[in-house]
Amino acid sequence: MSLTRRQFLENSMLTAAAAAAAALPSPLVAAATKNAVSANDKIIVAIIGCGIRGKAHAGSLLGLPDCEIAYVCDPDMERAEGLAASIAGKYAAVPAKPLRAPKAVQDLRVILDDRSVDAVFIASPNHWHALGAVWAMQAGKDVYVEKPVSHTIVEGRRMVQAARKYKRICQGGTQNRSRAGMATAVHYMREGKLGEVKLA
Repeated sequence: MSLTRRQFLENSMLTAAAAAAAALPSPLVAAATKNAVSANDKIIVAIIGCGIRGKAHAGSLLGLPDCEIAYVCDPDMERAEGLAASIAGKYAAVPAKPLRAPKAVQDLRVILDDRSVDAVFIASPNHWHALGAVWAMQAGKDVYVEKPVSHTIVEGRRMVQAARKYKRICQGGTQNRSRAGMATAVHYMREGKLGEVKLA
């Protein structure tokens, strides 16, 4: 099966989210790793936020042969440099991966100014999710943004408007809605087995 860059990016974002959430090998990752990749099909990405979720994204993205993590960004340079070093160590063990470490930066605007970056994965503190996503789309990047995607409905609407205006992909981290256990719990609740649910 031949994938376009856009299809691959959509699959990558979903795969990163699902693999990070479930900590299980994804069929999309397995399928992607079987195909040889030309330099023209490589996706260059950046991770914004080097905490627990940023590290999970890095782990998932490292399994994709046609993806290069070019930047990691965090206000805490020690965390950013630590994640960059960890990624570089894993790259060194895989001949097909680049030999250089991702650049560790504190300011996400450095990433947004780099035209070679195709997509960003936003795993920053919640209050930066919406603004970071809008800025990234304005800069021509596709976006995967962790939940909550925004603090307000207005912020969420601005993200949708930006995605449409700049013709960008913007994927929110809502993979739990697709998990079998969650669906079963919702079904159980809707059958009235918990009584009247007033707050969740």
